[in-house]
Amino acid sequence: MKVTVEKQEGNKIHLQIEVDGSGIAQDYRTALSQYGRDLKIKGFRKGKIPAHLVEKHIDTNRLKQDIFQHAVGQSYQQALSEHQIEAIAEPQIQPLQTEIGQDFIYRAIVEVRPEVTLGDYKGLSVHVEPQSPTGEAELEEQLKYLQRKHAVLIPVDDRPAQLGDLATLRIEGSIEGEAIDLGESKDMTLELREYSFVRGFADHIVGMQIDETKDFDLTFPEDYYVEDLRGKPVQFHVHLQELKEVELAELDDDLASTVDSSLESLDQLKELLQNELAESAEEQFEIQKQQRVLDRVVAGAQVEVPESMIQREMFAMWQMGEGVQLSNAKLNENTLRASWMHWMQREDMQEIARQRIKTTLVLGAIAREENLQLSDEEVDAEIQDLAETHGVPVDQVRAQLQLEDSMVALMDELLSYKIIDWLMENNEIIIDENAEAIEEAAVAELEQQNAPEEAAAETAVEEGVEQPA
Repeated sequence: MKVTVEKQEGNKIHLQIEVDGSGIAQDYRTALSQYGRDLKIKGFRKGKIPAHLVEKHIDTNRLKQDIFQHAVGQSYQQALSEHQIEAIAEPQIQPLQTEIGQDFIYRAIVEVRPEVTLGDYKGLSVHVEPQSPTGEAELEEQLKYLQRKHAVLIPVDDRPAQLGDLATLRIEGSIEGEAIDLGESKDMTLELREYSFVRGFADHIVGMQIDETKDFDLTFPEDYYVEDLRGKPVQFHVHLQELKEVELAELDDDLASTVDSSLESLDQLKELLQNELAESAEEQFEIQKQQRVLDRVVAGAQVEVPESMIQREMFAMWQMGEGVQLSNAKLNENTLRASWMHWMQREDMQEIARQRIKTTLVLGAIAREENLQLSDEEVDAEIQDLAETHGVPVDQVRAQLQLEDSMVALMDELLSYKIIDWLMENNEIIIDENAEAIEEAAVAELEQQNAPEEAAAETAVEEGVEQPA
């Protein structure tokens, strides 16, 4: 096999791969022989039909395509391995010579990891605001949450619906007489609050009696998650099927023991919640410090993030967020596609995706520069923790990770944590009331220094600076 490597602009390379034609020809003859065993042609014994006659009775183009695809699968991976090329996406394959009996030649257009030029990433002084203390307001919020979580639902049949009730509704919607797809919203159990379902919807339900039907108009907000409904006036036809009053649990010792059987009093519950709030605040403070360091390190690095990587990251973000909501609502394919297309056009999501990819690339570059790697013991320890958390054997967790192709993702995540820990050990954190302004200015200066030349040129033109010829 012969491989020619040509570096292209950006993060792409071209591989021209030549596969020995004798092996291809042998595969073709073998395939014809296998087809010939099952063919029945008058005048020939089964399995003794000449190859040229077999070719006339089968789809040879499809056969050749299958053989060439098999050859690509083997030779492409071999070429990557021999030339130590790390592809980050499936290649584009362009056949160049596909005659049986000659060498099979094709071009593979390969995306590789973009080059990263690191800036300063250790020995930095990074500013963070002082940790905010937790107080009575946070404790009260947690207690109210527990009251609602352990509330009792009391059926109501002697009064109309009111705010705070749990209403079971049959909902139909239309725009100018044409029914709209509400997915599972057609049958909805809804707590009647200001922002339930669509803002203002609950106001129309308040005052309805059980088994009452009502028609009303409501305009959907411009940021509604279904694009086709954004800003649209919808005519609703609603039937109130069931009504329940939400009776909050009493804030007493019984609630404490319900939340945790080891607790004997409300005071013990409050103490437990205060400790949990303090731990959560500490965790958030650590995350804030890590993010400030990452922001500074990433801003100081230079890397051109390819559009293709941004597109893939945005799709992954959509799947994990809005796509899950829409799928759970069982909306039709057109609605899902419209949501996806709108998402891809959102500049804010594009920038978030770009920043996430840049962060990943910069962390990887630091790992290579500092030779930071995961040990087998670290991976085993994480799998052990997962097994203990879920109460299953270690071998079962390992097998499940491998079955779902999740082992690589787990190792990438663990390595990212290790790199971040290394960064925290090798940079100084300064607590400062004005930290936000200081860090915003520092990041902005770094981003300006590392801006692409064309962006700098555009800025200069806008400011009226003459550009060199």
